[in-house]
Amino acid sequence: MLRLYLRLYLILALGLAGAIWLVNYTFDELLPEANETYNREALRGPAYGLVEQLRPLPVTQRQARLAELQPYYGLRLQLVLKDAQALTAREQALLAEGRLVVRGDFMEFLADIDGGPQLLEIKLPEEPKWLYMWAYGFLGVCLAVVLYFWVRPHWRDLEHIRLAAQRFGDNDLGSRILLPRRSTVRELAGHFNQMAERIESLIANQRELTNAVSHELRTPIARLSFELDQLKQQADPRQRGELIADMYADLGELEEMVSELLTYASLERGATQVTRERIEAHSWLDSVIASVALEAEAAGVQLSLRVCEVDFIQIEPRFMARAVINLLRNAIRYAERRVQVSLIAFGSGYEVRVCDDGPGVPEDGRAKIFQPFMRLDASRDRRTGGFGLGLALVQRVSQWHGGQVEVQDSEWGGASFRMTWAYAE
Repeated sequence: MLRLYLRLYLILALGLAGAIWLVNYTFDELLPEANETYNREALRGPAYGLVEQLRPLPVTQRQARLAELQPYYGLRLQLVLKDAQALTAREQALLAEGRLVVRGDFMEFLADIDGGPQLLEIKLPEEPKWLYMWAYGFLGVCLAVVLYFWVRPHWRDLEHIRLAAQRFGDNDLGSRILLPRRSTVRELAGHFNQMAERIESLIANQRELTNAVSHELRTPIARLSFELDQLKQQADPRQRGELIADMYADLGELEEMVSELLTYASLERGATQVTRERIEAHSWLDSVIASVALEAEAAGVQLSLRVCEVDFIQIEPRFMARAVINLLRNAIRYAERRVQVSLIAFGSGYEVRVCDDGPGVPEDGRAKIFQPFMRLDASRDRRTGGFGLGLALVQRVSQWHGGQVEVQDSEWGGASFRMTWAYAE
């Protein structure tokens, strides 16, 4: 704190001294006429009174009269000869007009008495330098006191931020800053807290993702290892072909899982830029439904578009299509006979709703299913289990578009997924 305080004090002191010097320089050097006029007008009255008292007197008596008047004036008064003053043409003109001549940094004045050889010289008393030194010293002390009481709360709040950042850097991810509402750096503390929460969330998600990935990859790798061992011992060409087909299926599962992981990771860390496009809603939704139509047909599920009330929508088509496809595949996986899709507009944005007639989602699991690698069933079969990333991707895409996703009960007793997103600004 001391170093900051001294630096600020030095800067302010030098700035104040420079400002005082600049003001004096402006009046003395850049605006001399204005300053001269001010001082002439300020002393015009006393000079006039003295001249009026000296003019009627003979030249030989004026000095004595001036000595009598001296104690009553806070000025130094004396008579000088006009020829000895080396007057300039301008000064001679001023004296001829009955005006004061200002000299010596506005501290010396000459006044004509009667047009004769004598002039009245008036000098202002010298300014006491010790008084100026005391005044500037007192000003410096006042500045130091005021600056201290201004710096101290700022330094205290900045020290809180520094200590919180240090704790956060020492792996205390829950470290946060609490400052009073009147603190001038409270907004900075708020941004730090937001950053800390974001980093803590990313690290927690990364840890969960790493643990889940290691578990998810273990299953197909174990199957591949087992199938390779069986392939070495199998002599029947037909059974060898089945094993090879299963191995290709496991490799396809690994490839699909890696693709989903990369997509989810890019959405999670915000590495991909969302660029919305204005597209025709009905044709876009038809193409999305068509991409999973064969899967629905193979599962014996009737997939249909219930309603599309929107003509045009502004979305990132690739990721939004991926999100809707994931919702449709999830519905097809659990539906009994039918799945319906709706696209409507509401107050602040759009809504895609996917409904099925399957078993539905228990209320205690509706928040969990959007977490990565989270399944409510214990199935690990490739056909029904999935990877647990589909709905997590849906949630990320919806959040990227300024919306959210939730699950409710459908009118047929199954699940109804509602994904919303906001209008583009």
